[in-house]
Amino acid sequence: MGLSIALALASTGLQVYAAQQGARAAKAQGALASRQFGNQIKDVKLTATQNHNARLSQFRVFEAVNQSLLGTSGRDEDRSFRAIKERAKKDAFTDIDRLRTQTAMKIGQISLQDSLNKLQVQNKVNAYKFQALGAIIGGATKAYPLMPNTSTTGLYT
Repeated sequence: MGLSIALALASTGLQVYAAQQGARAAKAQGALASRQFGNQIKDVKLTATQNHNARLSQFRVFEAVNQSLLGTSGRDEDRSFRAIKERAKKDAFTDIDRLRTQTAMKIGQISLQDSLNKLQVQNKVNAYKFQALGAIIGGATKAYPLMPNTSTTGLYT
């Protein structure tokens, strides 16, 4: 095997190796981004739970203050106190529902970003695979003319 064939094969081998390393790097980068998206979802859920608990706590404090006002005023719970209590309850649960909807929307956005990231990574990996295949085909076309001509050796003569 001549020097030019060896160099053509080495060049092809290096191109294939570089494409494989690029595919591995793209996969690693994609996995890291996916983990980050997972952590963002956990953070959004934790924040939502904290906000939910804080809003319920505010409502409970309001109820307790209302009850203590009733007790200190010597009045029974009448229609106006019940209306105030029901309004506060409605407002609190409307806020909680809003928080739940916002959380679901944020999680959906992050999940979409994660899906797009995975698709981009897969496209990069496929591109590197095609690059490796192209390097093999290109190397073969470069090496073929450099090979000794087997038709003149008399295999079929």
